[in-house]
Amino acid sequence: MYKLFFSIFPFVFVISQLFSQETAIAIPTNPLTIDGSFKDWPEEVNWYNLVNHYGDANQSNEDFSAQFSAAYNEEEQAIYIALKVIDDYLIEDDGSENSPGDNILLYIDPTHDRKGGAPLYYTATSKLLEVNHKQEAFDGRNLFMTLEQAQVQRKRAGNITQYEWRLEIKDKIRANNVIGLDFMINDFDGKSENDAILLWKGLFAKSIASERLGQLLLSDKNPKVGKLEGKIDMSTIPTNERIDNIDIVSIDNPSLWLRASIDSNGYFQKYLPEGNYQLKPTRFFTSPIYSAGFKQNTRKLKYIGSPKFKISNNGITKSEDLTLKIIDVPQFEKKENSTLPIETLTVKEIDNFVNAYKEYYKIPAVSVVVIRDNQVVYDQTIGIKHNLSNDAVDNYSLFEAASITKSIFAVLVLRLAEQGIIDLDKPLYQYLAFPNIENDERSKLITARIVLGHQAGLPNWPWGGPHAWENGRETKLIAEPGNEFHYSGEAFNYLGRVIEKITGKSIEMLYEQEIANQFEIKDSYFNYHEHLKNRMTLGHRQIYPEFKEREWRSSPASSFLTNAHLFKGFILALMNEKVLNKNSYELIYKPYTILNAEQRIYDPELPQFISQGFFVQDTPDGKLLAHGGNNGDFDSKFGYNPDKKFAYIAFANSNLGDEFIRALEVFLLRNE
Repeated sequence: MYKLFFSIFPFVFVISQLFSQETAIAIPTNPLTIDGSFKDWPEEVNWYNLVNHYGDANQSNEDFSAQFSAAYNEEEQAIYIALKVIDDYLIEDDGSENSPGDNILLYIDPTHDRKGGAPLYYTATSKLLEVNHKQEAFDGRNLFMTLEQAQVQRKRAGNITQYEWRLEIKDKIRANNVIGLDFMINDFDGKSENDAILLWKGLFAKSIASERLGQLLLSDKNPKVGKLEGKIDMSTIPTNERIDNIDIVSIDNPSLWLRASIDSNGYFQKYLPEGNYQLKPTRFFTSPIYSAGFKQNTRKLKYIGSPKFKISNNGITKSEDLTLKIIDVPQFEKKENSTLPIETLTVKEIDNFVNAYKEYYKIPAVSVVVIRDNQVVYDQTIGIKHNLSNDAVDNYSLFEAASITKSIFAVLVLRLAEQGIIDLDKPLYQYLAFPNIENDERSKLITARIVLGHQAGLPNWPWGGPHAWENGRETKLIAEPGNEFHYSGEAFNYLGRVIEKITGKSIEMLYEQEIANQFEIKDSYFNYHEHLKNRMTLGHRQIYPEFKEREWRSSPASSFLTNAHLFKGFILALMNEKVLNKNSYELIYKPYTILNAEQRIYDPELPQFISQGFFVQDTPDGKLLAHGGNNGDFDSKFGYNPDKKFAYIAFANSNLGDEFIRALEVFLLRNE
């Protein structure tokens, strides 16, 4: 039954994988016994290598490698996964949730929606099987997959460990359907330098976005397959801004869609089941989907042409070419006078700009406040919470403020210093030891003043993110504290733990007491709570939603939740020097860390420095105090001039929010 099919398909997918590591085939099979042996598996199955290796560069394939195969049974509504892992040194776990030991994460996305979605994953060790879901409040389509739907058995012989899976996926197991699939195999060899990870598709954090997974095509019993060849004309696009993949979507069966990789010359090819198809873009901007940097100069893309075509059995189809063009950013007339635009722009002009740039960058939601002469002249939160729904945002919808949290926390610390609760110049280790860095004698120099000025000598997140230090190894500082600029969220969070130790209160409680109540920040929170789920927006990587874990614990560097409308009271109070005393405001205005041109995020031609928790620009119109936030899928920034009494605040739930906010700054503050 399969001989003709598999005389084609091994060749097909060898070719396909020259272009991508995104598609594998599951063949129909009789029910299989889950015992880890593979003895009853069909001989015709294809095996796919997990080619993305991270960690110990000295490992050979004999030390650590893996390959998998897949099959399915439609009557059982089940798929089977066979995984072979070669590992010269296997560490067993003890069955507890946090036990160290080699493990397998199997990621699955039965929904396989082109708009994106939240995969789930099963974790298997020698003694443990568990299931993990992300962000069910936003995407509950895969919640039906539980432990009851999964079986796994492991068998080891010599240096080979075999994992055999059976996953029941009702209403999804049928010929010519596609589901998302991937793996993360963690190999712990006792020493961190020997640890390694294997992935099928080369992207981490797979549980937060379905497009990070590979694709599994369930083949027909009597498959009829043809080849597609096509080209995207990208001759007018700079080489480093060209797209690298496109979707091929069945017109007859929309659940059948596959992603094809595009080479540097614009060519792509894919083997497909017989039927009618069309090309659908996956990329709409010149920057990569997972980018989150500053000053990317991202531009919108336009696809000219909409090729539709038919794939015939054993045939070769050449699709009509698509042409790719760059669309310039919206243009707005500059005012011909010597004043700053923010001082004279009308509400309609600001609104036109906000809506035009939001649409240009396809940002689901933005929240913007503009203040001049101490008055709020523009205050809008517009758009939708995420791209999987049309739920509108409002003045109480919450965005991740990301590193704006640092300025709020800095003001909190200054409030406590005014009350004599903390000495800004007392070494922090005398309040609370930091075991991960106490082996470095230089760590004893770290003070609150040094932390707030970003000179603590700690990397930003040396252990991977907030609270990761709890399971992190000892490390050395990268510079002597108090000597040079090193932006560090980790240092802020250490200071946060010191504050909690001194006061006996949580950061969340101190925020409410010292900041929210004093500065009139409305309905905002220092960390996530379950009761906030209906108010939350969801972050995006361009048009794709991202389902990362919320920050349930306070992080003085990153966890604040608000929007421009709710946050404006804080900026108005700072701008008018309220709540804090004169000495504290001097610390906010006074240079502590001078930034050189390479360290300045924006406007390197202007002198810039860091004060106590703020980035400050010396502009011809006076000091502009600011702080931004970037969590990858959220961007935010505020800036205010205490002399001229103007300010702007902006939040966006997209990694292109930085482009939007930078354009807004230029629109408001540049008159040339």
